[in-house]
Amino acid sequence: MINQQLDEMNAEQPLLEVRTLNKFYEDFQLRDVNFTLPAGTIMGFLGRNGAGKSTTMKAIMDLIKPDDGIIRILGMSMPEEEVAVKEQVGYVGDTPLLNNAWTMERTLTFARHFYPNWDQAAVERNLKRFEIPKDKKISELSKGMKVKASLIVAMAHQPKLLLLDEPTSGLDPVVRGEVLELLIDFVQDESRGVLFSSHITSDVEKIADWVTVIDDGEIFFSEDKESLLDRYRRIVLSGNGHEATMNSPYLFNCQPTKGGYVGYTDHYDEFRKEAAGEWNSERLTLEELFVLLTGRKEE
Repeated sequence: MINQQLDEMNAEQPLLEVRTLNKFYEDFQLRDVNFTLPAGTIMGFLGRNGAGKSTTMKAIMDLIKPDDGIIRILGMSMPEEEVAVKEQVGYVGDTPLLNNAWTMERTLTFARHFYPNWDQAAVERNLKRFEIPKDKKISELSKGMKVKASLIVAMAHQPKLLLLDEPTSGLDPVVRGEVLELLIDFVQDESRGVLFSSHITSDVEKIADWVTVIDDGEIFFSEDKESLLDRYRRIVLSGNGHEATMNSPYLFNCQPTKGGYVGYTDHYDEFRKEAAGEWNSERLTLEELFVLLTGRKEE
């Protein structure tokens, strides 16, 4: 009954809302962080090391106290409704918080007492999927298996929202692929969603529907991935006579190259309507776009 009511709520409101979130440290500030995660969405939370990804995640989970701001999960406020919220959230931090002296079976037995919606059948399926033995101690698992074990625990109580802080960092490509496939499967139920922070842009590009970039404690942009990659393009101008085009308000970072010029546009539809001469456009990878925009911000 509770899950049915939550599904009805999710159809009307986002899974996660972060509004004007601030956290001030002596050497770092998280300033007016705003973004929204709709149901049925995987959001990649991108940023360089030290940009504020982990601080934001920990504030959402009430592991650190924000100085200001509003955080709502399924319409419920943190920390006022913390218990109800955490029954609907699965969280994996940047360091897996598993007891190395325990076996996987003891870990699961301990965790299931805290959640009324524990799904043992799903746990067994994921243990088999990832080939994780229940009788092995956590200390005997590889780094990749520890991450997968943490995900199994985080998903065992059928959460609506997964919050993952750098889940694929330091993993080999095969294990990263397995983790990403699990996240895709998770959101097949469109009442669910995933927020995962990363500095691995290829992982975000592979599975994310939405991209949010944080830089130096501030949200740089938060946008649908396909719209973002359609709007930004590399523009290659061939030959001469491009003075008017190079002065277009829709072109930036235009530089001479052998045989012409190369620039970038953040309004591709508007640019192509007015561009003259010989030119062509190239779609950017998310990594190229991330480097371009964070570099442009510093300039």
